[in-house]
Amino acid sequence: MRLRRRNAYTGIARFAGRSIDRLFLSAMSRPHRYPGAGDLARVGEEIATAHALYRNGRAAAPSAFHTVPPPLESPAIQRAWHPSMRFEWLSFESGYNAPSDDPSSARWNNYDRNHTAHAWVARHAGPERPWLICLHGLGTGGPYADFAGFRAEMLHHELGLNLIMPVLPLHGPRKPPNLPIASLLSYEMLDSFHGISQAVWDTRRLIQWARAQGATKVGLYGLSMGAYISSLMSGLDDIDVVIAGIPVCDIPDLFVHHAPADQRQEAEELGVLGVTTRELFELVSPLAVKPHTPVDNLFIFAGSDDRVSTPEQAERLWEHWGQPGIRWFAGGHVSFFWSREVGPFVDGRLHSSGFSVLDR
Repeated sequence: MRLRRRNAYTGIARFAGRSIDRLFLSAMSRPHRYPGAGDLARVGEEIATAHALYRNGRAAAPSAFHTVPPPLESPAIQRAWHPSMRFEWLSFESGYNAPSDDPSSARWNNYDRNHTAHAWVARHAGPERPWLICLHGLGTGGPYADFAGFRAEMLHHELGLNLIMPVLPLHGPRKPPNLPIASLLSYEMLDSFHGISQAVWDTRRLIQWARAQGATKVGLYGLSMGAYISSLMSGLDDIDVVIAGIPVCDIPDLFVHHAPADQRQEAEELGVLGVTTRELFELVSPLAVKPHTPVDNLFIFAGSDDRVSTPEQAERLWEHWGQPGIRWFAGGHVSFFWSREVGPFVDGRLHSSGFSVLDR
């Protein structure tokens, strides 16, 4: 299924994509991001305790683990500006906390800035219409990067959609100042676990809010880590269309793939990477849920030379979803931004799924 045809364009795209992916991976591998002495042993103990708390012999049941959050009724809304459009800055108290008997609760619940959820909203006046929830990737979470990555102007003005762009936990205005960028995926595995859980919680509240505003349909469009959240939520809520771009679907496998050999061996010996971690993360895994969305309205696009999320992650999600529509493009993880295939693919699939009001 992967792209194999080669020409001058694909050659350049692949070279550029690989080069940018290497820079990204180099930044993610800087020494200050490595665990210090004793950190892996502590993380292994946390995982074992969390596994006993949340699994304790029970089968993986994400639908039971992710409880339905309370409605979002009165978020704070401020007018904001972007060169391509005016939008609203929506914020609200998340309400998500790690339980007190969770071994990481003191750390996670003390990320004060993370308690306030944020989202960028672009909506039209007039008739009710579809709303598309756009979930960004690792390390972004600001309006300039998110609007560009999702081609918000096209989705909002040309397709006529109302948009919500949530800020993922530990990103953008939610990031504690002492944490490095992209801390949602680090050796602190329970931060990743709770970050995913809170992202689901916050996004479900935003979906409830969109429906209360008169949404005729609700769709999810995620990039990278945002695709992980979107794919997981497809099995927890009734979503009309889901687009997973450059997706991640298995976080423990991603850690195994990217960890240096010496750290990987130590992490496996100390229980940070292994069966216990995999079983714990099944509670927050897209591969542990069956989408409520019909397969005809599930779509994937992925880079044939992606060194970050890797093509294997996209292929596993594609198989799990029953082999829905997929578009491979030449290049690496961020090459979708200039790909000639991705934009038309996304627009066409949204239009065919009823996410277009071009006649208005």
